[in-house]
Amino acid sequence: MKILELKAEKRATKGSKAVQKLRMTGKIPAVLYGHRQDNIMLCMKEDEFTRILHTGTRMLYLTYDNQRESALIKEIQYDHIVDRVLHVDFSRIDLDERVKLRVPVELTGESIGVKEGGILTHVMKDIEIECLPTAIPEMIKVNVSELGLGKAIHVKELPVLEGIRYLSDGETVVVSVHQLVEKKAVAEEELLAEPEVITKKPKEGEEAAEAEKKA
Repeated sequence: MKILELKAEKRATKGSKAVQKLRMTGKIPAVLYGHRQDNIMLCMKEDEFTRILHTGTRMLYLTYDNQRESALIKEIQYDHIVDRVLHVDFSRIDLDERVKLRVPVELTGESIGVKEGGILTHVMKDIEIECLPTAIPEMIKVNVSELGLGKAIHVKELPVLEGIRYLSDGETVVVSVHQLVEKKAVAEEELLAEPEVITKKPKEGEEAAEAEKKA
């Protein structure tokens, strides 16, 4: 596996105004932490980080001040309005040390249950795994082609990948297909029909008296 390299530089300033100035120059603020070492405030060119991010890699070499450290992209903060990265957290890692992280779950194929009129629900969009940094998958692919009505795929049924251990509960549902429940339709005639009015039956003699009044 080829490990990509990202050039960064130390930054001495922090705070909202300082990072705004950085972003105006096309740079992203970041922090590198972990392994019981001091946190280091960094920044890197936005276009270079975006290029690496689009490759799907989660680990890389960070170079700054003539140093190179293996790091994991731990967290990314986005401005979803303008679709832009605001800040990145990098975690130091050892290439021989297993790491824990979450990776996306991607569904492939068309479920037979859906073809029969069912509704597919993608419950678990990402999953926690443990593996060596060099074995981190871009995603976990789950084939749902054979998933029928009323059926589900659980974590324990996910594909076995060499060097990958799933940390999420094995009984947790990843994806399921259920029957669409339709509400009983009410006939238009029933909605428009007026209710029958039941009048009180007159007592004996009242009917004749009422008739005399009308006369």
